[in-house]
Amino acid sequence: SKELLPGVNIYSAETGTGTSTNSYGFYSLTLQSKDSIELSVSFIGYTTLKKKISGKSNIEIDLEIYPEGVELEEVIVSAELLRRTSEETRMSTVDIPIEQIKQIPALLGEKDVLKVIQLMPGVQKGSEGSSGLYVRGGGPDQNLIILDDATVYNASHLFGFFSLFNGDALKSVELTKGGFPARYGGRLSSVLEMQMKDGNKEKFSCEAGIGIIASRLTLEGPIKKNKSSFLVSGRRTYIDALIYPFLPADNKFGYFFYDFNAKANFILDKKNKIFVSGYFGKDKFYFRDNSGELKEEVSLKWGNATATTRWNHQFNQKVFANTSVIFSDYKFIIGYDFRDDTDEYTLRYSSGIRDFSVKSDFDFFPNPDHHIKTGVISTYHTFTPSALVVNSSYTD
Repeated sequence: SKELLPGVNIYSAETGTGTSTNSYGFYSLTLQSKDSIELSVSFIGYTTLKKKISGKSNIEIDLEIYPEGVELEEVIVSAELLRRTSEETRMSTVDIPIEQIKQIPALLGEKDVLKVIQLMPGVQKGSEGSSGLYVRGGGPDQNLIILDDATVYNASHLFGFFSLFNGDALKSVELTKGGFPARYGGRLSSVLEMQMKDGNKEKFSCEAGIGIIASRLTLEGPIKKNKSSFLVSGRRTYIDALIYPFLPADNKFGYFFYDFNAKANFILDKKNKIFVSGYFGKDKFYFRDNSGELKEEVSLKWGNATATTRWNHQFNQKVFANTSVIFSDYKFIIGYDFRDDTDEYTLRYSSGIRDFSVKSDFDFFPNPDHHIKTGVISTYHTFTPSALVVNSSYTD
């Protein structure tokens, strides 16, 4: 599908050196000069690729690997080689395969990323069914949740029972429970970083699902084959639409939530790529009473919106850069409207957070034993802790 895969291992058995790709599929490997060197390219769930290259000159290679088929006659159980924690440069980091997320039992037909993370060591859930994460004693509000470089401040639907993230639209999920890298700015509990799929550059595809409370649809395909692609994914509950005709005409109530993910990527040339992605989601609970002359409405709404534009640039064979412009917005609103023959009364309570960020990251691979990552970020925060507006026409 031409997806850029993070964490792919590239290894040379002859020289005993290797490396792995970063979040954007970039790698750099310095080898001893030889006439011919064989590279082994491996990734969980994909066939291992053997590639012979010349060791006499600097070259650029785009490697393609294919999903590994399962033979019905034989079942092979395999796992990654476990390394001691003391040997790991980054401790307390867990990579969760998306296929594993899709295979877990679903609550009310909804496969939830945060429910899978709750099964990881060091992570606990709060109440039964809740999607909140309690990592090593921390609270749910002490976790940094990132979707395509944008911070997501409230990651729950249905008052905490479901998370915002549609597994059909995700490419990678990484949980860091301690020893947070400096690029995250320092956190108390954990960092959950997710990347959305880029979209299939080869052909159009569709994935859909119908659950008890919600349905989802994902479309992806090429805009220009092998040069650009898109992904759109949506999910919405429909219980409110089903029960609406059965409610009294003068008393209506309901609840719904929806998610919408979109992403497009463009390959400008071998050294430059552009990614544009966004997430939009909302929850709303409402009650309306239109009995006689009395008209009353109560509403409770909250939602997230994120947008990210990223530019990948490869300066040379050892230096890779990513520059991002990021927008993140969270709103929570309570509304109450009352009207009768003598009075009109309106109440609005709102709170929210809005961020505008610009950041630039650099990956430098001086040799196979060192990987240097550095960067700079600037964020403009706008906080609205509480805003109360009351209007009334009543006079005494």
